[in-house]
Amino acid sequence: MLTPNEDTETYEVLEPTMLTPEEKSEKFRINSEIDILFILRGIMQADSLITLYPDYESDFILTSILSINSDKKEMVIDYGINDKHCQKALNSKELVFVTTQNRVKIEFVCDQIKKIQFNNKDAFLVNIPEMLLRIQRRNHFRITTPIVKPLKCVIPIPGKSSTAAKAEVAILDISCGGTAVIDQHPIINFDPGIIYSNCQIMLPEIGTINVTIQVKNTYEITLRNGQNCMRAGCQFINLAASMEAMIQRYIIKQEQIRKMK
Repeated sequence: MLTPNEDTETYEVLEPTMLTPEEKSEKFRINSEIDILFILRGIMQADSLITLYPDYESDFILTSILSINSDKKEMVIDYGINDKHCQKALNSKELVFVTTQNRVKIEFVCDQIKKIQFNNKDAFLVNIPEMLLRIQRRNHFRITTPIVKPLKCVIPIPGKSSTAAKAEVAILDISCGGTAVIDQHPIINFDPGIIYSNCQIMLPEIGTINVTIQVKNTYEITLRNGQNCMRAGCQFINLAASMEAMIQRYIIKQEQIRKMK
């Protein structure tokens, strides 16, 4: 259970985001059970605080995820320190959870809750949500890709009808907003404004994403090995929520690997 010293003094209380129906249905929505569980487990492993609002009211509880049971589609969360607010949560129809993960705001709604004993302490048992919102409107968290085995962006060569007519370019970094590649292919043109559709990026242990990229800028850089090359910054156009979730999973996995070194 959270103690009073762990209350709002050390945690920024987050409020539910007012979204348009279009944003809720497409832009920020995660429906995949695999992706939802991956994000929830990441929040649990980081021991992130979560703000819980019973029925969207102003009263809130600071909580955290203690355990996840994917088979039963349930998770255990910490009991609040205010009995009145906890009772309100037990009597509510909708439980709105708000937190962050890797600087991205996460929101989800549960509609089942009961009080249980977990590790000899009071706790809440709630259902795993069927949908989750990842709200990232401003700067995207960008991660540098491995040097030894860099990611590759496979781009169909314009004007070539053959499915085999594709070019591979090395990726320098990637985020949910776009990617940077090395501009040294003899055929592919990375002039700003050019758009390439049906590009593929294979994310190890995650899967292959299909994206449309638009070149935003190019400039010369020096690689770690001392070699000079041109860097092309590219933006993802109309990136599907499922593709964004896969990129986020890749970024989280790479961050975990780096912290272990």
